[in-house]
Amino acid sequence: MKFRAPVLVALLLVASACGGGSRPESGDVDSSTPPSGCDGSCANATSLLSVADVEGVLARAVNEAQTRGVSGTIAIVDRVGNVLAVFRMNGAATAITIASPGGGIDGGLEGVNIIPDGLAAISKALTAAYLSTEGNAFSTRTASQIVQDHFNPGDNLQPAGPLFGVQFSQLPCSDLVTRYGGGAPDAGPHRAPLGLAADSGGLPLYKGGTPVGGVGVISDGVYSYDADISDIDQDDDELIALAAATGFAAPDDRRAHRIAVDGRTLRFTDARESDLLANPNSAPAFATINNVAGTLLAVPGYVAASTSAGVAFGEAASGIRADTLDYAGLDAFVLVDNANAVKNSRIYVTGGSQTSVKRFIIAVYKP
Repeated sequence: MKFRAPVLVALLLVASACGGGSRPESGDVDSSTPPSGCDGSCANATSLLSVADVEGVLARAVNEAQTRGVSGTIAIVDRVGNVLAVFRMNGAATAITIASPGGGIDGGLEGVNIIPDGLAAISKALTAAYLSTEGNAFSTRTASQIVQDHFNPGDNLQPAGPLFGVQFSQLPCSDLVTRYGGGAPDAGPHRAPLGLAADSGGLPLYKGGTPVGGVGVISDGVYSYDADISDIDQDDDELIALAAATGFAAPDDRRAHRIAVDGRTLRFTDARESDLLANPNSAPAFATINNVAGTLLAVPGYVAASTSAGVAFGEAASGIRADTLDYAGLDAFVLVDNANAVKNSRIYVTGGSQTSVKRFIIAVYKP
């Protein structure tokens, strides 16, 4: 199988999560085996989340949360950051607190209970979607491990994680992510409202071996990260996300715990199917819980109070499509706008004698 990692993975990223635990074995999510013959290049125009898919993910999340006796906010995004739905359960906290383990941090938003729940859930979902490819599946727990000031966290004799400080690539002024203005947003990728998250509860969603989006859950009212990966956590956010991802789980052989970086095994999730309290396959239909167990939430600048289908990565509607001018057939992609026109960028590769347009090329690494 080829390891495919669009540079998009390195474009978009924060640091903030809760939970901990280190486990090399699998068993954390239901197996979603890619189709026979899939070599890591399976995406096509049908690789997207439908409205029915989105509503099913929400229904399974709510079912598990209710069985656990907690209320949360659930967000679903597609692979390029379009927010497809945000659902707030009755009784869920409408504002969350950013809290770093161990204290000792003063200033900024630390300890302030003002962050909207929808923004936290969206950032978790976006993180899982943006960090996952057809060759690797990462979660917000994976992010927590690789963005801290030591790698592994807690090993004070080691340097910072391989993505330490990468959250700054999510600044609103970035060339590579679009902001929502007063009108309709341009084609993706879109920025995460809080940058990339390191708070457990964000898992990627896969279809037929290819990533199609992510789900993010916030139910504990705290946005943090895991400073101790030596234990195994029972984290409601992560368990709810696990239930939500049933049927759309990452292929087992591509999850983070199958991947080593600098001799260290990465993390994917501490949640296991055996830890679930409800049967995800018996979740009630979304239509029976909408406006009963909670309501769809409008998040200004991101999504209306509705559900929508995602777009397929690599198609013009996603904002990222194959380059047909300079590197046709070579797994190179360009950023395009809603009219399928190549976007200008301060970072670019000149298109050669055929054109003077500034063109940004996103390469795909295939060893």
